[in-house]
Amino acid sequence: MDIYQLLRSHLGNALRQRAFKSPWTYRLLRQAVAAQKKHYTWQAAHRLLLNTIDQAAAAFLQKGPVVWHNVFFPTEILYGLGVIPFAPEAAAVVATGLGIARGALRRAEGDWVSGEACSFHRLAHGCDREGYFPPPGAVVCSSHLCDTAPQSLETTAAYHGVPFYLLDVPHRQDAEALNYVARQLKGITFSLVESLRLVWDEDRFQEAIVNSNAARERLLAVNRLRQQRPACIRGEEAHGFIYPMLAGFGAATSVEVYGQLADELDRRNREQRRAVPEEKARLLWLHLRPYYPNAIFQLLEREAGAVVVFEEMSHVYWEPLDPEKPFYSLARKVLSHHGLAPMARRVEAILAMVDAYQADGIIHFAHWGCRQSTAGLRLLQDALRERGIPFLNLEGDCVDQSKYAPGATRTRLEGFLEMLL
Repeated sequence: MDIYQLLRSHLGNALRQRAFKSPWTYRLLRQAVAAQKKHYTWQAAHRLLLNTIDQAAAAFLQKGPVVWHNVFFPTEILYGLGVIPFAPEAAAVVATGLGIARGALRRAEGDWVSGEACSFHRLAHGCDREGYFPPPGAVVCSSHLCDTAPQSLETTAAYHGVPFYLLDVPHRQDAEALNYVARQLKGITFSLVESLRLVWDEDRFQEAIVNSNAARERLLAVNRLRQQRPACIRGEEAHGFIYPMLAGFGAATSVEVYGQLADELDRRNREQRRAVPEEKARLLWLHLRPYYPNAIFQLLEREAGAVVVFEEMSHVYWEPLDPEKPFYSLARKVLSHHGLAPMARRVEAILAMVDAYQADGIIHFAHWGCRQSTAGLRLLQDALRERGIPFLNLEGDCVDQSKYAPGATRTRLEGFLEMLL
């Protein structure tokens, strides 16, 4: 079943914005998805979808304070406070699947949002102003990795007249930087308690930290299983599990999803079930993928047998959190991101992924407007050339389908595959 087709059929009328706020929408969706359980290739994906529907229902039906966050803010704090996290960048992906991206991007353009800005945020702006997103009670954002997020989310907070809290993340990773970030995280946490009139619950906060560590352990198990060859999960399928990485750490549901995925991968490896009939090459995917219909993974994996065995976004880059020092350990997690600080750090992490997953080549999807991911590519290319690792920088857009050129994309991929196979 195509979940987006079901959603479009239910929302594809003049009352679609109102449908997002109707309990019947989520009741219908949940029943439809639950009834299709046996048709899902991965039961973990089925579990993840049900969890996402429940979280969306809680946000759109305003079952509690909704806090918008960018995907690099540590969500353990939000789950620990018992608020409802809402990531507009992730919601933009859903908007793309629902076919409302074109109108929302047009709205952003009409509001003078620069076309040079990241399309995730332009799309989120348009969806919000058109009434597709739930209004926030507060907005939190980190400054690291994404240049657009702080400006975009501060504007959103001002538009809705709610508090905005920015986590200023320095490029240094020394003790002073650690203290600086930890103090801010603690300050933001208790500012949210005050502004949203929450009741501080130490046990619930500790539970979010414990959940985060448990999800981390299970994700590490998933990643170890994906290192085996031949691969038993296609990259197109594995990309569907990035959402908890960006918006789910601290939630018990993420522990369930990663645990179930690890069990399924282990079983498939033991049963020698393969991702594709013949694995001819193994690829590492950098940054995100396009979320509208496209033929990229069809060509790579099903036609050419070049399996995307790992994606950068699933890399576990941080150490376990210390429940006794939650703010310091969350600060350490933030500062540990391999995309932060000099490019050499990201290059080192990518080379380690190449070795761990035995990758024969790398594809970097150069998302329009993402300076964080594309600015240092020359240094990465030089490092890969020294190792003799084939590399393709595939330019495109993750959510704006008008930027997708099927013919040119196929030509570039076929040229890369000729070099690789």
